[in-house]
Amino acid sequence: MVGFRPEQIQSLMRLIVGILFAGNMIFTAHSDDSCSLDEDYAANAAASLLGVSFEDLASALTSRTINTVHEQIEKSLTLVQAEKAREALIKAIYGAAFDFIVKKVNSSIHESTDKAHQGQASIGVLDIFGFETFASNNFEQLCINYTNEALQQQFNKYVFKLEQLEYEKEGILWKYIAFPDNQDVLDLIDKKHTGILAILDEQCIVPQSTDEKFTRYLYSKCDVHKRFSASSAQRVDYMFSINHYAGHVEYNTENWLEKNKDELPMKSAELLKNSNFKLLTSIQKYVRSEGRKGRGTVVTKSVGSQFSAQLKTLRTRIDVTTPHYIRCLKPNDDLICNKFEPRNIVEQLRCGGVLEAVRVSRAGYPTRYPHDVFLARYYILGKSNDNSPTSPIANIANWFGSKEEKLKKLISKVAYEIFEADQQMLQNIREAERAQNDEMNDNAVSSNHFF
Repeated sequence: MVGFRPEQIQSLMRLIVGILFAGNMIFTAHSDDSCSLDEDYAANAAASLLGVSFEDLASALTSRTINTVHEQIEKSLTLVQAEKAREALIKAIYGAAFDFIVKKVNSSIHESTDKAHQGQASIGVLDIFGFETFASNNFEQLCINYTNEALQQQFNKYVFKLEQLEYEKEGILWKYIAFPDNQDVLDLIDKKHTGILAILDEQCIVPQSTDEKFTRYLYSKCDVHKRFSASSAQRVDYMFSINHYAGHVEYNTENWLEKNKDELPMKSAELLKNSNFKLLTSIQKYVRSEGRKGRGTVVTKSVGSQFSAQLKTLRTRIDVTTPHYIRCLKPNDDLICNKFEPRNIVEQLRCGGVLEAVRVSRAGYPTRYPHDVFLARYYILGKSNDNSPTSPIANIANWFGSKEEKLKKLISKVAYEIFEADQQMLQNIREAERAQNDEMNDNAVSSNHFF
């Protein structure tokens, strides 16, 4: 692994195994709505690998500490809450380990790149999944579809806007092609104060806020947006729809506040802090926990705001590069070979903006030459005995005027000759058809005279 010492690799393997054992831990519910962690092989193995005692692990997952003004209150968790606490602990450890690995790899690559290739160009590869729409779509699907909306706009800007502006700059006469712009969808999702992510961050700050309160507030703020819709049936279930670039997607708002905060319960955070596992304590800074002190508010720390900021950074980076797009199409929804669904393919081409891109290429000029290169390569197409003032090659050594004027002369001359050749060919075809018709008529007259 890049930039990792053997003992670090061993520690990472130990951490992952501990997470896998933690996923197999079992809770037992009690009659008073509390629960307990079963002391089985999985629980003991997880505790040992994570460097904590079984008792501390059980306490962190089956109870919660509530801080009041004068004291701390210990509250038992239900079975469902304990299972969520286990999932939150696993997710926090895995996420922190992932951030640690990414930072380590990036630091190693950046250092070696600076030493070996300072000042040289670089090539980046961005691999993303397409739009997601399932039977049930949640906060994760909104983030994925938000990314696709942003990168689709990037594609629109590069292929359509810049392409057409280039033709206008060159003075080429052609019909302007209207293309779909999805800026209004991006505004619906990420606009300050009124976007869905901003409203979600705001509700994460409000005391005693719930997913239901957030959804009702969302209805009141976004109901007038043409890309946002929520039917009466959807409002009963606290759902809404967004008309994305690729079509309508229906979202439910279950656990949105919790997912946006993405905070580890205080007792679980203390558990990791008191671990004797060196790697686990060293990645503490990557763990988001309740009551954690630090710079900024929930708005600067929330998953939604971080996701939006990272996406804007990515788009800024793409803006200064020359992108090349590869569209991957799924031939069928059954994920089997030798089955091609034309309707499915056409829908993907349409949703990805590929059909509009083809229209632009067909209407424009995909092959481009610098003027000097074009003149040097194609001037020979002019007639060498043409001494007229409009000849692009007459007195070639004493050409006057700009390169653009010379280029226009050459293109006009070649275009006229092509037109002249086409007209001559068309005239020859008509004469051949006329001769063939005359011959057929003569044969018909001879046949009638014979009978």
